[in-house]
Amino acid sequence: MNDLPMYTIRESVRAKHVIIKMSLHDGLVVVVPRGFDVRQVPKIIDEKREWIKRKAKQIQQKRNALDKDLAPRKILLRAIDEEWTVAYEQNHSSRIDIDIPGKRLLILSGNTTNHSLIRRALRSFLFAKARMDLPGLLLSMADEHGFVVSKASVRFQKTRWGTCSFQGAVSLNAKLLLLPRDLVDYVMIHELCHTVHHNHSPEFWQLVQEHLPQAKTLRRTLLDDAWRFVPLWLEGQGS
Repeated sequence: MNDLPMYTIRESVRAKHVIIKMSLHDGLVVVVPRGFDVRQVPKIIDEKREWIKRKAKQIQQKRNALDKDLAPRKILLRAIDEEWTVAYEQNHSSRIDIDIPGKRLLILSGNTTNHSLIRRALRSFLFAKARMDLPGLLLSMADEHGFVVSKASVRFQKTRWGTCSFQGAVSLNAKLLLLPRDLVDYVMIHELCHTVHHNHSPEFWQLVQEHLPQAKTLRRTLLDDAWRFVPLWLEGQGS
């Protein structure tokens, strides 16, 4: 397996089965349930060889694009079909202020040589937009498809596009604004179906399919390709 990247094993009390994850910051991580025989991990890694190679290639492409992506001039909010222009004004301030002087124009002024401050400002903008737009989209879809949502909220999630509680409260990842609308529709239908089935049983998947006939194709696209719509300034701790 020397053609594959090094990996880290993490034990989780919540994990019910082995999960393989790979990201720009954490590398290849194998999450195993408590008490799992870690001697089985190399075999599992080998079985996932092609997926790991594919993910490693994607991550390398993201790494190569890192420098030019940290201070973007455009932000595409595909879910709501908006393109925002970003301008930077350097001054003597130690912080960065955000101004929206016109339609879809974002001006960041201050210490614009500090990529960490830029990242924080852009995340703040995206979060505010997501809180403004995503709950309304979800509730409209719930109404259209006959689901009941007790609460709709938005936050940054590191590994999930959305969650649904047993009480029917749906939380959406702010990054959904960056994805094409058909993928966002899939995530929302997926979570709305969890208000009925709090599991991934055959009945759950059947319900998803009933409300979104192309669900299988969209799910595969979401799993394999959604990463490319998320810019590098959103990567990192707590993303």
